[in-house]
Amino acid sequence: MGGDKFFTRNNCQRCHLNLDKGRIMSWFTAETICMDCSAEEDRIKRDLKRLGKNPSTYEGCGFVPCN
Repeated sequence: MGGDKFFTRNNCQRCHLNLDKGRIMSWFTAETICMDCSAEEDRIKRDLKRLGKNPSTYEGCGFVPCN
């Protein structure tokens, strides 16, 4: 029985830190990530915008784009 493990994961799928302080689904992937990793994704989205790219184009793209 697979199912969605968003609420039952104990650790961030990206940095592996504990998810006690909160969790969110990644903007770019289907990973469950911590709030620190989410803040890093926000920074990447700002960088994409600064580079003249539309961050919405990358939503759910399956990878974390680097600049």
